Amino acid sequence: MRISKYYLQATLYPFLITVAITAIFTVVENKHLSSQGLTQKTAITTAILSSILYCLLLNVLCLTIFLCKLEVVKNSLLLTVLSWFLLPLSPTLVIILKDFNYYMDIGLSSASGDLLYLTLLNGPLIIGLIRAFISYRKALSSLQQTDK
Repeated sequence: MRISKYYLQATLYPFLITVAITAIFTVVENKHLSSQGLTQKTAITTAILSSILYCLLLNVLCLTIFLCKLEVVKNSLLLTVLSWFLLPLSPTLVIILKDFNYYMDIGLSSASGDLLYLTLLNGPLIIGLIRAFISYRKALSSLQQTDK
């Protein structure tokens, strides 16, 4: 069982989906941008590049998945869950909680675009991590069943 297969499932496909979705969202959001210092093209390029960098950061944080190669982590469900989700989802949770608290102070009606962007930016990775984790645990349990 190769853990790199599950790492790619958890990170590569969500990365591509996130970049495509945020690019479309950014183009639609900034279609009628008229600003003194920021052109429409600059705003779109900046948003796409920042989403790529954010996704790359999360992909690096997902490298803790490879801790499952260690027997002590592989044999413990708690350690496996922590290696899959703790570090990769920590920045996501901090950003979401910070924004949620900010919008609770000023009113949630002004948060729709930002919260939608956060969902589009983080949703594919969260879904990818969960799907790859479930696939990994199923493969691990079937492997343990055949060893018995």
